[in-house]
Amino acid sequence: MNAQAENRLALLLGVRLAELDALCTAALTASTAAEENTRLAELATAAARLSESAASAARGRRTLPARPPVRRRTRLERRVNGARRTADRIIARSADG
Repeated sequence: MNAQAENRLALLLGVRLAELDALCTAALTASTAAEENTRLAELATAAARLSESAASAARGRRTLPARPPVRRRTRLERRVNGARRTADRIIARSADG
């Protein structure tokens, strides 16, 4: 890895660490329990991103962590949702008259 890539990697790790620090402070100074829970969830996500970035840095390559895979609905879920929409349409028509 060349010097420029190493500098970018160090900067990325620094940014991720600063994000953790800011989220930790936000969680500690939250005014409500709901806000604190939200900040703690964000903190956990940010910590996972830092962990992935640090692991890839340790392997000597710079790869940004990919977005988590989108969960696709199963065929059954699609069919159930279609049946619900159809039932809602029938109920709406019968209620109108």
